[in-house]
Amino acid sequence: METFTDLLAGGEAALDAGELVEAEALLRKATEREPTSPRAHNKLGVALARQGRHQEAMACFQRALELDPLHAPAYCNLGTAYAETGQLEQALAAYRKAVELDPDYWVAHQNLAALYKRMGYYGEFVRHMKRATHLAARPPAGGGTAGRPGCLVVVVAVVALLVAFP
Repeated sequence: METFTDLLAGGEAALDAGELVEAEALLRKATEREPTSPRAHNKLGVALARQGRHQEAMACFQRALELDPLHAPAYCNLGTAYAETGQLEQALAAYRKAVELDPDYWVAHQNLAALYKRMGYYGEFVRHMKRATHLAARPPAGGGTAGRPGCLVVVVAVVALLVAFP
């Protein structure tokens, strides 16, 4: 019998390997085994979003936030899902909330910067991109990885952004 921890770890590994259908299956089982885990719901949302199933993903991120209103990765992922579906004001609010909850969350700053650029707010774009770059370059506290578990990262080529910056 697979434990919740096994299912979650397997789902994370499948996500990392790009095996999205497998990740979805394992993470669905994890949420069934432990329905009160915000992390499992958030990760399931990531698997769905990476498959382009944004509405289902948003429901998972919202569920994670119902379970833990302070779960910054779920706000960040919700922001990405909103941005990818053209709901820019909602994306902005979600990213801002992620940064408010965790000011050292470089992925949220990076995603917020990309959104500000997309919306034409170049001063805010530069401010958050600088912050993201600074935070990403720091060694993480506690010796872990620099990212947050289960985050959707808006792929931003800093060089391309700087070249495109008017």
